[in-house]
Amino acid sequence: MIDTDKIVKIYDEDNELIGKGQLLSLNEKIIKVKGTGLPILSRKTNVIIEIYSEFVGISRYCCQIELASDNQLNAHIVKKNPDIERRNSLKVRTDLSYYIESLYRNDKDITKDFPNMKINLINLSIGGMLISSNYELYINDIIAFYFRCEKTAVLLKAKVMRIDKIYDDNQKYLSFCNYGCIFEEMPPHIEKIITRYLYIRQLEMHKDKWEKL
Repeated sequence: MIDTDKIVKIYDEDNELIGKGQLLSLNEKIIKVKGTGLPILSRKTNVIIEIYSEFVGISRYCCQIELASDNQLNAHIVKKNPDIERRNSLKVRTDLSYYIESLYRNDKDITKDFPNMKINLINLSIGGMLISSNYELYINDIIAFYFRCEKTAVLLKAKVMRIDKIYDDNQKYLSFCNYGCIFEEMPPHIEKIITRYLYIRQLEMHKDKWEKL
């Protein structure tokens, strides 16, 4: 058994996305996925399963279905492809702040209960972000906000996967929380916009560093 807060995406042999869920368990032979509305596939159907690890990368497996129902999918691992480790190399610190467009908790829209909710982006990568907020967030909360780069704005959706509790060194009480999030979906055109921002931001940071020398 391993960390079960990891997002899993399921693709057919043509690399078409056919389902999403969360990792239930993983060993050298079997991947088990939990969720709702998972694809109901015949036994021995070939699929590709991607496991998304926050700020680490993507593990990609070629599998055959052992069991598939609406809320659980078990797949036999045929081959594991090399991990795609792209997030750490593209992660940069930011000073961006945005008001959220929506907040979902347990599949319910609770946006109206959190007026003027704002998030501060501490760092950002292709796959996710570390944020703080003026409201408390919970694991599996889903937030949406418009990210802006130059003259373009795109709607991003992110799921809270980790809570970092920061304590006061002297008083030992909880000072504030940061939240590690992973993006729910990243179509190619949005990924290009994020990549461009990361590139611009890296140039700015290197410029500031050299100017201080």
